[in-house]
Amino acid sequence: MSTTHTATQERTVSLADQLTNALTNSFTLGIDTEGFTHHYFRPADAVVVFDGRALDHFQPLDGRPLREWQAFVSQKRGWASMGQLAHLGLRVDTERKENPCA
Repeated sequence: MSTTHTATQERTVSLADQLTNALTNSFTLGIDTEGFTHHYFRPADAVVVFDGRALDHFQPLDGRPLREWQAFVSQKRGWASMGQLAHLGLRVDTERKENPCA
């Protein structure tokens, strides 16, 4: 009598998927011209603005695209620099909020 064992298939997660998942949880959007850092925190769907270690502002987005905050800061203060992964994070945020069922 012979027994055949099949290997359990596990879902393989690509490095790109891992990066996207980590990125969309939290990333630095950028530093404005006044030196404040704007950091997106997905679990709260909010932007945290700080100068060094001191909290300056907490802005809940309430489902609005992060691009709206980016545009607001661009008009009010301007950006000195964007975070290294900000462009990808903005795209992922927009796709997630425009296609919530996907």
